[in-house]
Amino acid sequence: MKKTLTWLGVAVGSLAVFAGAGFGVTLVNKDSLATHMIEKYTGTNKDSSSNSSTTSSSVEDSVALKVTKSSNLDSILNNGEYNGSAALNTGKKILTSSRGYANHSAKNTMTAESQFLVGKVQDTINNGIIMHLIDTGKVKLSDKLSKYDSSVAGAESVTVKDVMNQTSGITAMDVASKGKAKSLVKEVNANATYDSTTQGTFADSRVNTILQAAIIEKATGESYRSVVQDLIDQLELSNTAFGMKEKTVDYYQVDDLGSASKVESSELDTAEINRMGSDQMVSSPSDIAQLYSYLFNSDYVSSSTLEKVFDQSSDHSAGFAVNGDSISLTQAIVGGRNRIEWNLKKQTGTFLFSNYINGENNLSSISQNMFDYLN
Repeated sequence: MKKTLTWLGVAVGSLAVFAGAGFGVTLVNKDSLATHMIEKYTGTNKDSSSNSSTTSSSVEDSVALKVTKSSNLDSILNNGEYNGSAALNTGKKILTSSRGYANHSAKNTMTAESQFLVGKVQDTINNGIIMHLIDTGKVKLSDKLSKYDSSVAGAESVTVKDVMNQTSGITAMDVASKGKAKSLVKEVNANATYDSTTQGTFADSRVNTILQAAIIEKATGESYRSVVQDLIDQLELSNTAFGMKEKTVDYYQVDDLGSASKVESSELDTAEINRMGSDQMVSSPSDIAQLYSYLFNSDYVSSSTLEKVFDQSSDHSAGFAVNGDSISLTQAIVGGRNRIEWNLKKQTGTFLFSNYINGENNLSSISQNMFDYLN
């Protein structure tokens, strides 16, 4: 029998979030942000006649999808006794719904703007950026890591592909949970060990996430945060910020009797959740849905690069579990859980961020119901 929290608030997110009000529901300008990023990181311009309007966000330049609240998703979440926020990217718009409390004691209602810990989702964002840099000629999948970080153990053997796919064979203990990317890279360099026998075997590690940031910094000549912030600004992701302390939801663990207790911040500060120290992000399902629409779209990353990255792995690639055109990510956030499923071909996906699991973990069935509704 499912255990039910007596204090569960059946509260539905009240506001529709617009990532740039008035924007169209489809990709408006195929060259705008791609042109901006290529100009910024390579010094080249795809259109010599383009002016400064291609490097700033505007209604005409936006690739943002319209975000709107969905009563149909409300029903799906209610039936699944879900506590958290959800988004469904239909390829043309983003539907949102929320249920329960972001904070029980304060009775703060969960909304589409609620900011969650993204954990390993950050790896997928890093890898989307690296794929873009592959398109611009700044990075190759076959490059040795030494081109971007010559000080880390195994740098002459490990490739960019290994770092992206969490198959580097590089590990490190005692890397600080605080500090920006540059300082974390130095700590990895000082503490890392390399095991050639495990290279090529998937083993999720925060070390690879940090080394992804090292590749981004070296290839762009900019700080990791500034590169990611540029995407946040261009897409106007108002619910996305740096620093775990910026989260607006509390997490809860449910015991065998159905009683819930708040998870302390120290329990959330783990290597699995806090991947990037001070540069670790918080966000909402709708913002990540918006970001995926851009990152894994041929306007930002070419189809050929997407095929190279995801066709080379039968199980894990670029932070995802891979099954044909379907890529997914799941992660327990102590009492909560994040689940993302994305279809590369259809450009559709489900995004579920929960701050606690009530009884059985039913995010998989909720995600399937969301896809069934879409289809």
